[in-house]
Amino acid sequence: MKFSDEYIAGFFDGDGSLVATLEKLSSSYLRKYRPRIKINFTQHMRHFGMLCGIQKYLNAGKVSIAETHNLAELVIVDRNDVSRVLNKMLPHLVLKKQQAIIALEIISQLGDNLRTNMISDQNYTAIIKNIAKIRSLNSNTGGKKKFSSFDPVTTSPEIVEGVSPS
Repeated sequence: MKFSDEYIAGFFDGDGSLVATLEKLSSSYLRKYRPRIKINFTQHMRHFGMLCGIQKYLNAGKVSIAETHNLAELVIVDRNDVSRVLNKMLPHLVLKKQQAIIALEIISQLGDNLRTNMISDQNYTAIIKNIAKIRSLNSNTGGKKKFSSFDPVTTSPEIVEGVSPS
C-alpha cells in the first residue's frame, strides 16, 4: 500500500485519536500531573500490517496487539514525533484540525523541558486549560470529562472541565 500525508490525515480524521491527558506523578514531584499528548491509530488486528506500514511511513510510534479485544494499535507518544506527525497532517486535517493546533500549542508551551517542574506556573496553567479544550472537542466515548486539579501557584484545588487524569 502506498501512503501519503493526505491519506494518513484522512485516516487519522476518521479512525485516529488525539489523546490529551495528565498523568499522575508520585508525591515526590512538585507538580502532581505530567501533560501528555498521544496520537493513536486503532484497527482490527487483521489490519496489523497496515498499521506497521503507517508506522514505517511516519517513522514514529509503536504498533501493538491487544488480543483480548482483537485490536491493533499504533501509538505515538514521543513529543518530537507527535509534533512532527501533527505538522505533517495539519494541512490535510478536517475533523481533528483544531485538536491538532491546540496539541501543537501544548508542545510549544512544554518547550524542551522534560520535567514538569521546569515549566513556568503560567505555562503549566495554560497547558492544563489547553488539555481541557482538546478533551472538550473530542467525542465523549473516552469516558471521564472532569477531574480535580490544583492551581500551580496556590496549590488550591479546582475542577478543570474536560480533563481527566490517566
